[in-house]
Amino acid sequence: MSSRTWPMAPVLLGMFLQTGAAQAGEAIVVRFGSGAKKGGFDVTAHALAEAVQGEGRVTIAPESTKGSCENVHKLLSGELDAALVQYDVAAEAFKAGQADADAGDSGIPKGGWMCKLSPEEADKAELRVIAAVSDAAVHVLVRRPVRLEEFDDIGREPLFMGKDGSGSYETAKVILGAAGHTAEQLPLFTGTADEALAAMSRRELLTMLRTTEPGHAEIRDVLASGLATLNPLPEAVLNRLIDGYPYYRICPIETGTYPGLEYSMPTVCVSSVVLVATPRERVEDEGFLADRRLAVEAMVQGLKKLARDEQYASLKVRVEWRGFAEREPIPLHPVAELHETSERRQAWLQGGAFAAALGVVLYLVRRALRRRRVPGAGIESQLSNPLVPFAAFACVVTLSTFIVWSLEHDSNARLRTLNDSFWEMNTFATGNFTTETLKTPTARLVGAAATILGLGLLAWFTATLTNIFAQEQTRLWRRLNKHLVVLNFREDMLPLIRLLRSPGPTRHRPLHVVVSDALPRRVRLQLARVKALTIHHSNPEVPEDLAGLRLPRASRVIVLGDGDGSGASYDPLRIARAVHQACARDPIGGGQRARTLGVAATSVEIARTAPALPVTLVETSEAEREEVFSPFAAWLVPVDCQALAHRWLVMACRDRAFAELFNRVVAFADDNAEVYTAPAPTWLIGQPWRKARRALLEVQGRGGAVPLGLYRAADPGGKAPAGGTSHAELRRRLIVNPRPDEALVPGDLIVALCEDEADLVRIVAESRKVAAPS
Repeated sequence: MSSRTWPMAPVLLGMFLQTGAAQAGEAIVVRFGSGAKKGGFDVTAHALAEAVQGEGRVTIAPESTKGSCENVHKLLSGELDAALVQYDVAAEAFKAGQADADAGDSGIPKGGWMCKLSPEEADKAELRVIAAVSDAAVHVLVRRPVRLEEFDDIGREPLFMGKDGSGSYETAKVILGAAGHTAEQLPLFTGTADEALAAMSRRELLTMLRTTEPGHAEIRDVLASGLATLNPLPEAVLNRLIDGYPYYRICPIETGTYPGLEYSMPTVCVSSVVLVATPRERVEDEGFLADRRLAVEAMVQGLKKLARDEQYASLKVRVEWRGFAEREPIPLHPVAELHETSERRQAWLQGGAFAAALGVVLYLVRRALRRRRVPGAGIESQLSNPLVPFAAFACVVTLSTFIVWSLEHDSNARLRTLNDSFWEMNTFATGNFTTETLKTPTARLVGAAATILGLGLLAWFTATLTNIFAQEQTRLWRRLNKHLVVLNFREDMLPLIRLLRSPGPTRHRPLHVVVSDALPRRVRLQLARVKALTIHHSNPEVPEDLAGLRLPRASRVIVLGDGDGSGASYDPLRIARAVHQACARDPIGGGQRARTLGVAATSVEIARTAPALPVTLVETSEAEREEVFSPFAAWLVPVDCQALAHRWLVMACRDRAFAELFNRVVAFADDNAEVYTAPAPTWLIGQPWRKARRALLEVQGRGGAVPLGLYRAADPGGKAPAGGTSHAELRRRLIVNPRPDEALVPGDLIVALCEDEADLVRIVAESRKVAAPS
């Protein structure tokens, strides 16, 4: 049977469609209502017919009409099978069909439904939505320079609402009703849109209500001409409109949609849907329903093609099953429901897969951090981190912003954009909100949850900051660089701590002292009285307890021994190995993960496992053999403190000048001189020590400088000789009282006795003035 339709026989064509395609391969022709010729509906309908053509047995036959109202009437009477209709008109027809058809017998006058529908007419067919395909926004054009804050005076001059019978006309009637007006009471302009523009230019027309897609060329031309401006819909009108007619949704005309539009314009949008009708008498006809399902499937595929292919991009078709109105009373067609379910299931699967992948990545990252023993990788350590509640607060605000906006942007005039929702949720999360902000129960529940979580997270954030400032952890973090660390402190070392905190070069260097649990409380109180000192109560033999000291950043680490032999302190050798392990596990200091070291490990192996190791001084005695510390010879310096103290005592007894010099050097008094270093200037490089010494002595300063010697730079590459120890390295690089003909080389440091380091730097800089050429 041919698929050709006869222009003069629509009834025969309807009978053909109602009998169904009984024979295999028989074509199915869908009478599709479009709109005015060359209008938006008409162009979309013909594009849909082109997209469906050749894809199966279904053929789309577009028919020009006057618009949405005529399309609905023809759908209900059976003259059309499908049509493009504004959703407000379609929803009114559906609600009219659900009303009591016998209500007219009570003598109550009929009327009130859009497009002059009656319950008897609406009950003739069952309406179903296939999909929403486009959006149209209400444009309120007002003649310059008038600005309408309210719609009370909108009827002072003639008003253009569109052609009677179109969806735009019906939408304008509803908007005026929300503003307290009726179309019968207002002076309406009955001409065309072009005639209305001409009347507005003659100042005979004040307002035009146009329902069209944002960015329409005609609206752009009107605004560009300066004849009229866009006027926002008042918030009261928007709220009453949505509350009474939930077929619309609140939407903004965004900035930049039209030239000169510098801010978002609040208005309402209404979608255009593809509507199909099934006559009541054919609802149980399986053959007819099977053909109708085949036709709907073809139209769905055609709409997806219009939305997907680039050649139809100018139509701006997008297929939406739900969410195109504040509420959608018309059910979806069963075929459209299958597509919606399939897409929703696929979206949930993709979201679940992404969440699972993210969870696996976070688990692996946390596991790797814990295996590397990175500080702060555990959950417990994050409880005192202020960034955790701050990030959680941001997540709560962001998540509630999207949820509330998705729930209320179609019905709440105060939440038109994500920006509006973001600031409202910020207000909720900080506890400053009003009860009139949100409308729906679900959104209010989300707002209450955001308030509770936000206040709790803010309290957490405040508590962590208070804890940080109370314990001076911020100062501690800043001071963990080039600092001094004393491990295994004991009572007789109090003079050493006071000496390090006395005025001098080490006073401005952070000092951290680790005390044992066996230290008497009396000594702890004395130690606490020393200013600019950080005390740690931890076990120095456990590498994890030393990780927070950032040992690779320290300039010196001092390991004290068990001075009284009581055994109350820790073993220096075990502490030294713990220092090595802590440095090897510290990623900030550049260490790698530590591995077990044998007693016979060489200095090369230690340097390979822990490249960032501080110079460590360990207290020892004659009873301990030097071989015990040989595996750590590259960075650990054993110091026989008792023998050194005895030697100094003997020298002081033999020479009283040594005692005075020693006291003045180590006391760091304000009027005394100390030993400082300064880089050798370029003009002294290559000169003999005789000339450099003379130049430094001839410079006049506050107290002058006494040159003592040179401190050589390391070998090329900064590597120490193989098998060398820290003692040998120090003896090799430090040259006290060099030979007069010893030449200065690049990288040398001048060692001198001076009152202040700044004075030594200034004296070295001024030595150029007295340095004579060779």
